[in-house]
Amino acid sequence: MRHIQREIDSGAYSNNIPRPAENSNFYEDDPNIRYLMMRYLPASMQEWADRELSRFGELVAGPVDERASYTDDEGRPRLKRYNRRGEEISEIITNDGYKQTVKDVYESGIVGYLYHEIPELKHKAPYAYSYLQGYLLSQSEPGFYCPVTLTMSAAYLIDRYGSEEQKETYLKGLASLDYKTLYEGATWLTERQGGSDVGANLTVAEPDPKRRGVYRLTGEKFFASNAGAMVATVLARVNPDKPGTKGLGLFLVPWVKPDGTRNTVYVRRLKDKLGVNAVPSAEVILEEAEGYLIGDPDKGFKYMADALNISRICNAIASVGIMRRAFYEAWHYASQRKAFGQAISRYPMVRETLLDMLMELEVNTGACFEMIRYFDRVVTTGDATRDEKVMARLLVPLLKYRTGEEAVAAAHKSIETHGGNGYIEEYVTPRLLRDAQVLTVWEGTSNILALDVIRVFRKEKGHDVFIRVMEQEINELNHPLSQAFIPVLNNAVAEIRETIQFLFQQKEDVITWHMKRFADYMIDVFQLIQILKEAEDQVTRDGNARKFVVARLYKKKHFECFQDRGLKDARPVELDYFEKLMEYGHIPVETLIHDGRFSADSGRTVV
Repeated sequence: MRHIQREIDSGAYSNNIPRPAENSNFYEDDPNIRYLMMRYLPASMQEWADRELSRFGELVAGPVDERASYTDDEGRPRLKRYNRRGEEISEIITNDGYKQTVKDVYESGIVGYLYHEIPELKHKAPYAYSYLQGYLLSQSEPGFYCPVTLTMSAAYLIDRYGSEEQKETYLKGLASLDYKTLYEGATWLTERQGGSDVGANLTVAEPDPKRRGVYRLTGEKFFASNAGAMVATVLARVNPDKPGTKGLGLFLVPWVKPDGTRNTVYVRRLKDKLGVNAVPSAEVILEEAEGYLIGDPDKGFKYMADALNISRICNAIASVGIMRRAFYEAWHYASQRKAFGQAISRYPMVRETLLDMLMELEVNTGACFEMIRYFDRVVTTGDATRDEKVMARLLVPLLKYRTGEEAVAAAHKSIETHGGNGYIEEYVTPRLLRDAQVLTVWEGTSNILALDVIRVFRKEKGHDVFIRVMEQEINELNHPLSQAFIPVLNNAVAEIRETIQFLFQQKEDVITWHMKRFADYMIDVFQLIQILKEAEDQVTRDGNARKFVVARLYKKKHFECFQDRGLKDARPVELDYFEKLMEYGHIPVETLIHDGRFSADSGRTVV
């Protein structure tokens, strides 16, 4: 027995391994997100952001993470349909820890600083800062990041298209930095008969004959996330003679009317979901509910599609947040779990899994913040060129698609690294997998996103813009270590151009049949270029060539011909640079220059 106890104390038995999130800080423990903060935030706010993100990283790794575990299990939102007098009240009840998370997160400025000046800086924050917070939050609670996303979207719609009265009454609440005056938001699109086919929506809006600008909405929303939110933006049919999306207007529907009485909005039931249990998703009934028209009655779908970009970016950020937590858990577990006399992180096959997780995390996260840079140019500063506007429009569906798929893969690999323990609910890994799965569905499935890419091609010549921007960025790569990648990238861009010419000569069913695979190829090119840009930037900053190794791993996985599966590599790059990659260590430029595997003639045939 003493022998067994010694083995347990030494960590040979995995049940003795502590949860690595304890006593940690998701920001300070992540050198890459700190690097991206410095790369994408203005220099004037970096010192402030570093301090605030450190505080937020400690909060989400500690109290928020503990509350998230409870909410996912015993503390899920519940519906109280009737009061003691039998009156239908449709009250959504959340636990006290959830309410504290609401207070902590919104008062950190995740929405509010988009609309209020930061006192210390005397200016508002770009979306990049909010998305940095979202990345950290999603490592603990992607379910709660959904209500935050919907609040951001509702605020955006009212700010951009609402009347001055609507801004005064509702935007102030949505952007509040004080929990006492906060309004959470929601966006309700989906109906039972339509799903992604929003043009099939049947909810109708009829003008109130006695009150100008007031409508009565009647219908059903089948997947209404964040039910019970004070402010919902709702699509309803204003003109029954206009079919499809053209007849839809956008309405602001408050849970409580300005006179203090409850609106006639009722919750039939809360959805019993696979994951993201923190967000109350419901079937909502509107019975002549009071609503206020936002903007032009013929442009409701256009407005909502505009806001959809915000929620799709949030979806991508939640995905890379889950990827980070999945990697974090797997790396710490593998470092401590002993099997056959040593930590399992010493075994080559485990190292291969961990490095693949790290590489995809780092590349996808950087690509997301490059996408956000385009988005901020369009929305925040308003000085985007036409090409930048098209790139923002194109990258949102592309990266939402890729990151959702990679989040599921990362959660699966983290479970596998943990072995049997990864399947046990006492660990965070089952929740990561359950929460990740919805990110391939929310805000558009992969099929819907691929159709969106086709629309950008046809309406805005998105393919021409993409090729032009990629060629320009390839030409700007100038470090000697980038030269090994140039032939591969040039060949890939040429093939993209030829494939586009081929596809546009085919029938519609052939185009859509190929589009997801074609989208994957575009993403591969974009992401390889972005990680090379980061590698050159980091070398300039501090002489660290580590990201060139990450780029080499990405190229090997996504570009090298499947006829050569790497089985003849005498010494895989991964084995030589494992510790430096995992620990974000310093790799001198000279080391890679003298490593023949990084020379310009080391590339293989491109598919």
